[in-house]
Amino acid sequence: MKIFNFFPKKKKSMLRKMIIVSLFISIVPTVITGLGSYLYASSVVETEVNKANYQILKSASENVDKKLQAIQINLLQILNSPYFLTEYNDDLEVDQIDFFGKVYKILGAFQNTNKDLNELALYIRDTAYISPTNGTIRPDVISMAVRDKFDHEMKSDYRLRWLNETFPVTPNSVTDRGVTLVNKFPLGSNDPIGLVLASVNSTQIRETIGDSKVYKGQFMFVVSESGKLVTSTSNELQPSNFYESILQAGEGKSKYNFTWDGTQFLVTSISSNYSGWKYIDVIPVNELHAKSKGIASITMGIVLFFILVSVGGSFFGNRKIYRPVERLLANIRSDSDTEIDSDEMGFFHRNWLELRHTASQLKNELTHQQPIIRESFVLQMLQGQFAYYTNNQLGELLKRYQLPDQGEFAVLAVAFDMDTDRQGKFLDSDKELMLFSMKNIIDEFIPLNNWRGVTVNVFNDSLATWIWSAPETPEADKEEPDFFAFAENMRHTLSNFLQLPVTVGLSVIGYEAKEVPGLYRQAMLALESRIITGRNMVLLDEGSLASESSYPVELEQHYENSLKLGNQEEAERMLNDFMETVSRQARSPEGVLLYCNQLLAATMRTAYSLKVEPKQLFEQYDPYTHLRKLKSIEDIKRWFVTALISPIITAVQGNRHGEYERMVMTAVTYIHEHYHREISLEECADYCGVSTFQISKWFKKIKQTAFIDYLTEYRIEKAKQLLAETDLPVSEISNLVGYQRQNFMRVFKKQVGITPGQYRESVK
Repeated sequence: MKIFNFFPKKKKSMLRKMIIVSLFISIVPTVITGLGSYLYASSVVETEVNKANYQILKSASENVDKKLQAIQINLLQILNSPYFLTEYNDDLEVDQIDFFGKVYKILGAFQNTNKDLNELALYIRDTAYISPTNGTIRPDVISMAVRDKFDHEMKSDYRLRWLNETFPVTPNSVTDRGVTLVNKFPLGSNDPIGLVLASVNSTQIRETIGDSKVYKGQFMFVVSESGKLVTSTSNELQPSNFYESILQAGEGKSKYNFTWDGTQFLVTSISSNYSGWKYIDVIPVNELHAKSKGIASITMGIVLFFILVSVGGSFFGNRKIYRPVERLLANIRSDSDTEIDSDEMGFFHRNWLELRHTASQLKNELTHQQPIIRESFVLQMLQGQFAYYTNNQLGELLKRYQLPDQGEFAVLAVAFDMDTDRQGKFLDSDKELMLFSMKNIIDEFIPLNNWRGVTVNVFNDSLATWIWSAPETPEADKEEPDFFAFAENMRHTLSNFLQLPVTVGLSVIGYEAKEVPGLYRQAMLALESRIITGRNMVLLDEGSLASESSYPVELEQHYENSLKLGNQEEAERMLNDFMETVSRQARSPEGVLLYCNQLLAATMRTAYSLKVEPKQLFEQYDPYTHLRKLKSIEDIKRWFVTALISPIITAVQGNRHGEYERMVMTAVTYIHEHYHREISLEECADYCGVSTFQISKWFKKIKQTAFIDYLTEYRIEKAKQLLAETDLPVSEISNLVGYQRQNFMRVFKKQVGITPGQYRESVK
């Protein structure tokens, strides 16, 4: 009976309950324990398998994306070479055989160094199809269906894209699933003469993915954004509706169970950010459970062993475990007269419930302090989460949150940099307070310029502000807002308040709400470039590429910005500073040429981004060859100014106004061709491919009259001509110029001062 000495005399003792519970647990039926172990093991196995499959899919996606990106980058480098940009014209016009030979050699070398390519070809409409695999093929040998596809791709509005198909150009060509990178030739031309096609078949993609089969019946397959099967690692041919059923069942899910013909599968999927393809892994669930059953059997044996051990150890172990609780209760009773009316755990439980109730109240209060819905929507919009919405869907959301869909928009990215000397009035721990203060200052600063905007917190301790100037009517005429001046004033105010460097990244001006995500990316890239260009300023571009430490990167960046802004004086000043740096750092003529070659490449890149064609700068000579012929830095400076800076600046200053003039002339032509029927400003804007705000504003600037006034004047001039040269009735003439008779009489008299009949009598 000594065993009962372990039980204290107090009825509600924690030790008594511990011993009773231990004995009860030791005799719990092992079947229940085994069943729980089996269910738990199944869940764990399935979860771990899903994690492993996710990593495998991610690795496969990254490997395929890297190879596709490498093919795209390498092909663009070839197409950007001087021969494919300009020099091919001479060979194509003078000696096609020589042209075919050069192209065949270049494409063959590229295909040999890119083993993942199935075929690389250059197709020139009405001339030839040139491929290292199939040789040179005349267009009439190619099937009409393939030629029609080529012509369709040449007319499509894009520079390059991946298509989920291959193009068998001859009847003997091997047909297989695959993808093709289609590039217009020449690159960047608005009127391409052909296509460059780089094909990768499904077998090569399958080899890139590799075989990650662990379970019997497991396989992986890849589908494109349109739902077409790209490749599969399964040697067993599945029906097409099998893949379609898996995609439909897993819409919007990354892990789910799928049943097909009585067999249940565990499906894991991810999507590629680059290609948009879905990579899907399929495993029969019964194969997973087979492993978990073995785990359950082992668990049952272990449970039986520890039940025997726990019966003997529960008496001695619980007594030893309870000793710290005894000491704790002794200390509590010595410090307080509180009586415990239940066991020890009940006392702790009551205190824990009080703490949980207090925590729940604090959590509810915190929920009510979340950012307002409007700012959350703007943040999602900046990050591009509504990119696939239609114009109507996006317009409804903007209307709901009282945001404009047209106007003159810009996005500013604002960040501060902590002073390394800690001379500011804020510490590192005050970042949240600083961002909150900056947001309030920006929100108060925007209305002072008669604009509107929304400011949100984004990542990396920075803010993003979407500002706009939306007129009340589309016909309102006003100058473009000076967002740069606004950004500089705001930056100066924030810097003075924080006593820290504040940098602002500024985007270009947009005119439609769907452009806002792109403006946000521009602003963030410009803000990030402060590492190179410097801080405590307003940045307009995304920054320079990294280079060697001795190369004057910041001077090159300011030089490019000056070209983009059309500031010739600043561009020449940056060129002088650059050349002074070169003269100090370069130790040899080869060093000077190396620096100048890199500056020339930056200039050509800037000219290309500004749509300045090389033939506008250099007519018949290679600029790199010409640069090597110059004998001094002064000669190089003069050549840069006359051959590069001045033409680029002239093109930048003329491009903007020239584009607007072309837009207005297109609208005038549309009026001249359709004045005889009812046309509107919206219809003309759709025809020109711009917004009603843009066409109304620039039509009035360039033509010095409003759109509707110009249309009315042109119609009345046509009516006067018909009245003077024909005997047609006035009612018929009114129909010919787009009016009903009653409206025609009123408008004609208002414009001319007399009725149509009186005008006809006066001219006769």
